[in-house]
Amino acid sequence: MSLRNGEPVVPNGIPNGVNSVPTFAINGDNSPAKVECDVLIVGAGFSGMYGLHRLRKLEYNVKIFEMGGDFGGVWYWNRYPGARVDSEWPYYQLSIPEVWKDFNFTQRFPDHTEIRTYFAHLDKVLDLRKDVYFKAHVNSCIWNENECCWTVTTEAGRTAVCKYLFLCTGLLHRRHYPDFPGFDRYKGVVRHSGFWPEDLDMTGKRVAVIGAGATSVQIVQEVAKQASHLSMLMRRPSLCLPMKNRPVSEVEQDCMKPYYHVLFKEGRKSAGGYPRGPPDCSIFDVSDAEREEYYEHLWKAGSFGFGASNYRDIMFDMKANRLAYNFWAKKTRARISNPIKRDLMAPLEPPYPILTKRCPLDDDYYEMLDQDHVDIVDLNINPIKTFTEKGIMFRNGKEVEFDYVILATGFESFTGS
Repeated sequence: MSLRNGEPVVPNGIPNGVNSVPTFAINGDNSPAKVECDVLIVGAGFSGMYGLHRLRKLEYNVKIFEMGGDFGGVWYWNRYPGARVDSEWPYYQLSIPEVWKDFNFTQRFPDHTEIRTYFAHLDKVLDLRKDVYFKAHVNSCIWNENECCWTVTTEAGRTAVCKYLFLCTGLLHRRHYPDFPGFDRYKGVVRHSGFWPEDLDMTGKRVAVIGAGATSVQIVQEVAKQASHLSMLMRRPSLCLPMKNRPVSEVEQDCMKPYYHVLFKEGRKSAGGYPRGPPDCSIFDVSDAEREEYYEHLWKAGSFGFGASNYRDIMFDMKANRLAYNFWAKKTRARISNPIKRDLMAPLEPPYPILTKRCPLDDDYYEMLDQDHVDIVDLNINPIKTFTEKGIMFRNGKEVEFDYVILATGFESFTGS
């Protein structure tokens, strides 16, 4: 399969020319082609950067090979419209005092631009860059039993020899491109959410977003404000929770920083990384009025509280889960005026038990879907028959023209990566 606009797909799922995208920060180097070290880390996202910092303190000679042109891992590539974290401040950062003491975020849920600013701060404070080789896409790791060492090579021919190999490669980097019928025939612009030029303007364009997961939610929220027409193609809806994003002032953060060590410590003890948990009682131990009052409390707070602080019963009792879903559906259906869209996105019968799939966080996702220039295609009923030169032909025989097709189709996660 060959995609236009500088995004040809190769067998390993990494587009050729990824390091030539002009809007990405690329740092060249003239360093030696062969590297010798105690530990080689592959990947310079959160884990790789933290690993470099900690292993240095243990007096190891450590180097990093990073595929991208700068720090950030998945956040080096995540530049699509609406891209932001869904882990609230102050938890989405490293718990290193010398790093957080002089850095302030501007939002409860920072966007991708601010996250890259944070990575630049990490690099500056911990002096990481001197031990990192960027544009170093690893394609071979071979263990020598006799020498007790690894030989690691990159596509560009750089080699590292090390005793310890530390893979911080994450699980969301091998992009998934579905094999749609006739895809090569399409002459419009195709973009995968994981490979996005920051200057892409879709104002006044006809856009298709394929997928309805967390990435699609963020893209649809923003692109619906630009496009003249937007179609969101889905197999099943995401059950979104309110994000309740807001500005975070420096004064607020200065007041909270003395408590960071306590919050981080308690977060590590929790199931989901946040110092909060479910009630001690069963959902059936409280009255309907008490449950509704508690659910309203969680809903107003936003973030993942409706999951992290919900009653334990909902994860193993279908009747309990249905009570949680009914509350969610009541809240969500009230946000959608179009009855067809309302039944697609927040049906009265659960499409699956709530919280058994990831619940994305949203700001105005349902309000954007409710707009007249936005439509929802249920691929279970009306699947893609074939792509055409100008757009997509659906099973019902209708061809819809699109200027842009956005693949919010995710990654070959876990085993694929």
